[in-house]
Amino acid sequence: MTTIYVAQPQTELKIQSRQLQVFHQQRFCFSVPLNRISQMVILGQQPWSRKAANLALSLHIPVLYFEPDGRCVEYLNPGNLESAKYLKVQMERAQNLDFSHSVAESLVRAKLHNSKILLLQLSHDPRPATVQQVLNLLQRLIDDLPLASSVVVLKSYESTGSAFYRAALSRLLPEEFRNRNLGLNPIQRLSNLGTALLSQRIQSVLQSMGLDLEIANLHFDAVTRPPLVCDFLSEFQGAIVDRMVIELLQSRQIAPDDFIWVGQGIFLQPSALERFIQHWDAMLSSRVEHLYAGEISYQQCLKVQVQEYIACLLEDQTFYRPMLLKG
Repeated sequence: MTTIYVAQPQTELKIQSRQLQVFHQQRFCFSVPLNRISQMVILGQQPWSRKAANLALSLHIPVLYFEPDGRCVEYLNPGNLESAKYLKVQMERAQNLDFSHSVAESLVRAKLHNSKILLLQLSHDPRPATVQQVLNLLQRLIDDLPLASSVVVLKSYESTGSAFYRAALSRLLPEEFRNRNLGLNPIQRLSNLGTALLSQRIQSVLQSMGLDLEIANLHFDAVTRPPLVCDFLSEFQGAIVDRMVIELLQSRQIAPDDFIWVGQGIFLQPSALERFIQHWDAMLSSRVEHLYAGEISYQQCLKVQVQEYIACLLEDQTFYRPMLLKG
């Protein structure tokens, strides 16, 4: 599957014989079959970009559209009107409290574990005392997971661990970020962008493999994104988005001057936004050691985990095995 990036002025999109054709300054660049396009990212700095966004939406292609002031607007593909292939079995399994609790516990364990591994890998000796304290807390939460009596309690473990983990991440920023008291939270700004990109990618995989997005086990009450997408974000957001964000900031590839005040908010400069998008593609293509599938790309990990979940739904596997980073 292909992501189309529309970033240059005087870019025009045309449909011809079920192909999306891309032109720049009226010169043909390339074409992609419509059924191979997973999403479109449009940097809306020129009037032409709105036309490109409207075309993508008319074709039911999910879009991330950036307004001229840098605000990110997320348009998700509503999917096919036909029922998902596994809708019936999803509904049946959702009535099984033991199944829902087991999957939810696996997801929370993955999120806490991956948060811990990332803090270990991204912090340098001597490790800040506050970071070490959070590492200890995350391990205690992991150890106590079998004691959680319900999914509601599991969600409280997740939110507690996430709050302390986010605070610890800020301790890993270069001094120039932490010394500025301008209301700038670069991790949150960049994480929101990366999560929007990742959520669309997850949704595309889920829909292509026949799952209904509204039936989940942990984030069943999510409203900002489809619940099942949020479930998979639990195990992937830290491993993919947070890692990339911290590495970009620690290496100074995105610096404080790359953020600008627009109205009442802080946004990325257009050049830094394009830089972020380039690193995002590289991150998805980078390879990681998967505990069950060996060395594969993060993009392949998404499909592997959806297959794991389907196997669990169909009772081919007893437990859901989440994406766990190797320590």
